[in-house]
Amino acid sequence: MGRNASDTTWNRYPSITALRTLDAISKLGNMQAASDAMNVTPSAVSHQLRNLEEMLNIKLVRRAGRRTELTSAGNRYLNQVRKALELIEAASHPMDEEPNGKLRINCPSGFGNYWLVPELREFTELYPNVTVDVTSNLAQLETVVKHADISILYGDGSWPSLTVRHLSTPRTFPVCSPKLIERLGNVQKPEDLEKFPLLHHVNSSDWVVWMASRTREIIEVERGTTFSDMTHVVSAAIAGNGVAISDSLLAKQALEEGKLVRLFDTEVQAQNSYYLVVEKERMERKITRIAMDWLIHHFDEYGTS
Repeated sequence: MGRNASDTTWNRYPSITALRTLDAISKLGNMQAASDAMNVTPSAVSHQLRNLEEMLNIKLVRRAGRRTELTSAGNRYLNQVRKALELIEAASHPMDEEPNGKLRINCPSGFGNYWLVPELREFTELYPNVTVDVTSNLAQLETVVKHADISILYGDGSWPSLTVRHLSTPRTFPVCSPKLIERLGNVQKPEDLEKFPLLHHVNSSDWVVWMASRTREIIEVERGTTFSDMTHVVSAAIAGNGVAISDSLLAKQALEEGKLVRLFDTEVQAQNSYYLVVEKERMERKITRIAMDWLIHHFDEYGTS
């Protein structure tokens, strides 16, 4: 059955023209310039804005001398709807411009194994003419970025000569296999972990930070097994070899499948973040920009940014 014109839910969707009008004013700074850019009259621009403000029941723009600028509420609203406008624009490209060629992605093996691989099927179905090449190169930054269209790096984001986009700052917590709990007993408090072997990625810093957030007791964490690869840490935890510090991104699938369990509600923001890192010259490739947008959209939707 079709929607009735008086359906209030239907009527709360703003028109694309109104959203484009708001975006034009934000970029150009006055009504006349916005009307020229959209090839409509200034009165039409005013009408679109008035209807949008009435629908939202908020003031979106204000006069500032000869300029028209967005209010703080207008800026917040546009920041949200601009993502939708970008998606609509991307989806409206002519089909004869379908991307093709090779896309080289370099990422940490843990990220690739536990996040990228499960999600990559959607990208390859959307862009069947693109050949994807995924590597986990641990060489120097210059070498990694030079040989990849897109690199996903874990760090502080300070790479000034490159195009950098933030993806996610993980929140970490202890996980282990249910088999380990069956063998060594339940964990009620951090002190109980003294009877459990611990698993580390590179060093014990993640354990030190998490313990400090949870208890004032001094608990020895410089013990157990250390791995240079996060994939090995998660695999060791699943195998019941010990308790690891992980996060909802890397441990998501294993938690959902019951292969791992989370031991405490306490979580700590990781000291570093995941970033998209691209050589500025590679931004000229259409497939690079599309893949970046796809990744950023997925992380916005995933709620881990």
